[in-house]
Amino acid sequence: MTAEVVRLPRKEIASEVAVAVDFAAMVNEHWDAVYRLLHTLCGNVHDTEDLTQETFLRAMNKLDSFQTGTNLRSWLLRIGSNAFYDQQRKRKRARAKPLDQEFPDAAAAPDHSLETAQQAALVRVAMEELSELTRMVFHLRVTEDLSFREIAEVAGTTEQAARWHMHHARTTLLQRLGDNI
Repeated sequence: MTAEVVRLPRKEIASEVAVAVDFAAMVNEHWDAVYRLLHTLCGNVHDTEDLTQETFLRAMNKLDSFQTGTNLRSWLLRIGSNAFYDQQRKRKRARAKPLDQEFPDAAAAPDHSLETAQQAALVRVAMEELSELTRMVFHLRVTEDLSFREIAEVAGTTEQAARWHMHHARTTLLQRLGDNI
């Protein structure tokens, strides 16, 4: 991926931050975090890639709404979660389903440990049993290391509710996985 500096045109209402942002650097810095969140939510590589691209397209179009002094990563994760929920609503209306089976990546090494694969499958099944919001809170806390305040902002809930969802995720996963982790 070649990084091309994109200077955005100045809009009348755009803040100084929106004008000065180097969009390519923002994408490079935050792509992985957005991708991980969306993969945790949908579990489908193809949808994850599409949603991650959609997230950054939406961010580029809404840079003027970014508020100085707020966390850029949280803002992007919020856009990503909204894109995921928008997709879910569209799918419910269209009644379309993603493919049940992921096809192996040609670049993937075939020498992965069977035990690790089995553990990963157990964790994936246990995570799918959690609600989307609980799964998102768990991911944001464990993988992205966000504070509960930031999680509440991204998830569109209260800090107390984010703490409850994290507790619920931990207890549920420990009950489901037991000694298998």
